[in-house]
Amino acid sequence: MLRQAITNIPEREWSKRKKDWSFSHTIYHIIETADFYIGNTPEGMEWGKRAGYSWENDNEEVILKRISSLTKEYLLEYLDEIEIEVSQFLEESSEQNLFSTDEFDHGNLLIIKKLLYLLRHNMHHIGELNKVLRDTDSTRIKWE
Repeated sequence: MLRQAITNIPEREWSKRKKDWSFSHTIYHIIETADFYIGNTPEGMEWGKRAGYSWENDNEEVILKRISSLTKEYLLEYLDEIEIEVSQFLEESSEQNLFSTDEFDHGNLLIIKKLLYLLRHNMHHIGELNKVLRDTDSTRIKWE
């Protein structure tokens, strides 16, 4: 569905900012969040690193500049990478593993609940993307 969103958005809308968000930033956010939650621990995650910025060290101007420079091709490559990692994780997970915990929430969160949160999170943002596609008379995302 993200692939459809990336393909369907006109270039003129790709990095257009509305308030503090853009289509390209939403795509990046969805992929980066999947990258985060597919891991076993929140430790070591450097939000923004793949886009070339640091939430902790860079100012808003630098962050917005880096986000606006993200290309469709770059995010499709990042999506390909994370898609493989998610698929491998799911293929290698047993029922016992999914109902165990990892380092998230101090070991108090079942992995299956973490994955369900990720799914809900992504669908929320995919809805936002679909609204932009509709508002720009672009082909909308098909539910898959």
